[in-house]
Amino acid sequence: MSEFNEQDHPRDSEGKFTNRNDRSNVLDNMSATELSKALRRELPQKKMTPEEKIASVHIDFDRDNILPELNEEDLAKIGAEKNKHVLLKKSVIDRNRVEHSDLTDTDFELILANALYVPSEVFPANKEKPYYHFAKIIEINSKGKPYLGLALLDVDDKKENFEIVHAHFARMSSYETMKRKV
Repeated sequence: MSEFNEQDHPRDSEGKFTNRNDRSNVLDNMSATELSKALRRELPQKKMTPEEKIASVHIDFDRDNILPELNEEDLAKIGAEKNKHVLLKKSVIDRNRVEHSDLTDTDFELILANALYVPSEVFPANKEKPYYHFAKIIEINSKGKPYLGLALLDVDDKKENFEIVHAHFARMSSYETMKRKV
């Protein structure tokens, strides 16, 4: 019979045996900031392609989410020198569900993935705040007119992450008005 080695049998904070490969409890209890820092430390610093970034966007609608960094070419458009992960807070998800109830969860995820990582256009959204619209044509309606997916991003350089403010569909006329506002 082999000897029992305590190191081969990790325990949680309550002394119960855990699976050493099961980090989900630890990750579930991390704040978005802690998760972002852990991702930067632990993930290989391989640059992801826009397609890989889009494929990696899977929103958990019950908690804060950390999405990949923006594309390098979009940093100049927002005037940022340092790239950061994109934070989607649970409170933003909840607010978006109320304010843009026409969006399904699938639409919401689709807008964020495409507008953030293959935007057709990036432009300022607010004179007083460092907010930028990331726009992408997502679908064509039944009359053959395009609908744009817009993600509004807070790019404040004092924050740990870029932060999603909201996402929604816009008609082309609304989109043109938004571009002229700032």
